[in-house]
Amino acid sequence: MIRHISIFKFKETGDNGKGKAENIETVRACLEKLPALYPAMRACQVGVAVPGDAPPLPDGAGPVFGDLVQISDYDTPEDAAGFPPSKAHMDLVMLSDPMLESVTAIDFVF
Repeated sequence: MIRHISIFKFKETGDNGKGKAENIETVRACLEKLPALYPAMRACQVGVAVPGDAPPLPDGAGPVFGDLVQISDYDTPEDAAGFPPSKAHMDLVMLSDPMLESVTAIDFVF
């Protein structure tokens, strides 16, 4: 199985003029629909970061804490590789890009 993890960091105010909390909920709802839109995605979990300030760190030091996480599972590497060019993913990108500061992702075998 392949597990994909995406961590989304949102702008305080998106290019759509909406605030971070509203944009997080919009993207969360979209992420939760993905298995129905891309059936090769066998499972999907979505979670919002625990409220509160990130721990204090020196300037320029990592880690960077995200606002929203998606964990999705695929049976094969081919299933995972098919998601980025899919319509479901392209629609997600078009929706979320104006709201995001960054996205970090990793795929691994488990």
